[in-house]
Amino acid sequence: MTRIALFVAVALAGCSAPDRTAEIAADPDAAARVVAACDAGRTETECDAARRGLAEARRDARMGAYEQAF
Repeated sequence: MTRIALFVAVALAGCSAPDRTAEIAADPDAAARVVAACDAGRTETECDAARRGLAEARRDARMGAYEQAF
């Protein structure tokens, strides 16, 4: 019984949606729209990936501004 439960857990973990953080980070406007939809309760898909992607895009923009200062 334990082996079956372990197999089911591993199978379900393997079937999860791929992480699209990098794709979403490439389009910060789309990420902002997804985050706004998540915050408004209109969607629950890819909320975490959109938040991470938006954070990465903002971090990259800050680093770009920092690098230009030197």
